[in-house]
Amino acid sequence: MMKSKSRLAALCCSLAWLSAGIHAQTPVCDNNCLNAIATQYLLDVAKQDSSQLPWADQVRYTENNVGMMIGDGFWGADPAILGEGLLLPDASTGNVVWFGLTTEHGQAAYHGLRLKVLNRQITEVESYLGREGQPEVFAKADGYVRHTSFGEGVPAAGRQSREQLIALVDGYFNSKQQNNGQLQTSFTNDCEQKTNGMSITSGDHWAAKAVQGCEAQFKAGVFKPVDRIRARRYPVVNAETGVVVALSIEDHAARYVDYTMLDGKPLAVQVEYPNSRGKLDLFKIVDGKISHIDGVSVFLPYYINSLWQQ
Repeated sequence: MMKSKSRLAALCCSLAWLSAGIHAQTPVCDNNCLNAIATQYLLDVAKQDSSQLPWADQVRYTENNVGMMIGDGFWGADPAILGEGLLLPDASTGNVVWFGLTTEHGQAAYHGLRLKVLNRQITEVESYLGREGQPEVFAKADGYVRHTSFGEGVPAAGRQSREQLIALVDGYFNSKQQNNGQLQTSFTNDCEQKTNGMSITSGDHWAAKAVQGCEAQFKAGVFKPVDRIRARRYPVVNAETGVVVALSIEDHAARYVDYTMLDGKPLAVQVEYPNSRGKLDLFKIVDGKISHIDGVSVFLPYYINSLWQQ
C-alpha cells in the first residue's frame, strides 16, 4: 500500500493555522492547541523526525502496552498516514486522541493514538495499532468507512453531562463483563460496533452470526468468554459531540473452549488459550443511548499489567 502524499499535504496546510494554538499565550492548551500538537506529531512521525516536537523533559511512550523510546516501533518502520483521521481533543484533561489508518512498510493498521499535553508540551504518548495477522479481528483497510456521526454535534436537547456519558460507557463494560443478559447501559436500535474495521454486530463476524445488534448480543450472552474489563480510562469526553474515548484491557481466561448463550445455543471460543486485548474505543452517544462504537483492539499476553493504570 502506497503512502498517502495527499494526506500529508493536507496535514501541512492545516498545520499552518493550527500551529498558532501551540504557542498561544494562554496558561492552558485549549482544543485548537491540542489539535495543532497532534497534527504536528503525525507530520513528524511520517518524516521520522522527532526533533521539532514540543517534548517535556520527561516523556512516557508505549505502543500496544509496551514501553519504548521515541523513535522505536512505529516511528522507525517507514510510517505513513492513510486517508482522513479523526482528532478528538479534551482540554479539560489535556488529552488529544487521533483515530485513523497508518502503514508500516506499506502494511495498513488501525491506529488509536493518545497524547497528553501539559504546559503545551507532550508528556505522554500511547499508541494502539491493530495490525493484520494478529489473532484478532481485522478488516481490510481499503474498505473501511468511519461513521460520520463521530464528527457531528449532538443537539442540545439530546446531550448528556460528562458524568452521564462516562456512566453509559462504564455500564457497557459492566454489561459485557457480567454477561447475564442484564443491561447497565442503553443502545439505539441501529447501534453498530466495529473493531479493527470489522463490524461485530452484523456481517460475517462470529458474534454477528450468532446474534445481530448491540443490545441483542448483550441480552443473548454472546460475550461469556470475557472474564473482566479492567484498567478503564476515559481521557476524552465531549458532551457537545457525545463522543467518549475509552481505554481498557479485556481478559479472556479460556477456562473452557465451548459455552452456551443464555438461550442454550452453543458457541465456541475463538482463541483457546488465555489472552488479553488492549482496546481503544470511540463511543458515540445521542439522547442517552450508545449509537456507534469504533476502535482498535490488539492481542496481548494474558492478564498483562497496564503500563498506565495498575
